[in-house]
Amino acid sequence: MKRGDFVIIVLVFLVAGSIYGVKWMNNRNEHYAQGDLKAVITVNGKEYKTVSLTKEEQIIEMKTKFGHNILKVYDYGIQMTYSDAPLPIALEMGFISRPRQQIICIPARLMVEVVNPDRSIDDDDELDAVI
Repeated sequence: MKRGDFVIIVLVFLVAGSIYGVKWMNNRNEHYAQGDLKAVITVNGKEYKTVSLTKEEQIIEMKTKFGHNILKVYDYGIQMTYSDAPLPIALEMGFISRPRQQIICIPARLMVEVVNPDRSIDDDDELDAVI
């Protein structure tokens, strides 16, 4: 192996390491504290309810013309525990507790999204799409 080959390999590893390091630091240092987050629940595109994600357990029962769902708030997060949808895939989405995570139930036209009320949409530096 020539010296030039070694330099190129080292540069590739440095670039890859810095990319993964920045992503790791970005995920590690999120700008929120537990207890400050909220879950926005929308049904058919309209806001149904906003709940604070707290340590205490809360049960949110939702009966709409689109279906029956039960959400459980606990440990600073939220999870769907019941859905009468034909294929309750939303139950498999599990417990969410970080900003921008979502639970979506298409038959019930329901979306639950964790948001940080202290940050606006304009503060979001995340990519919208990769083409």
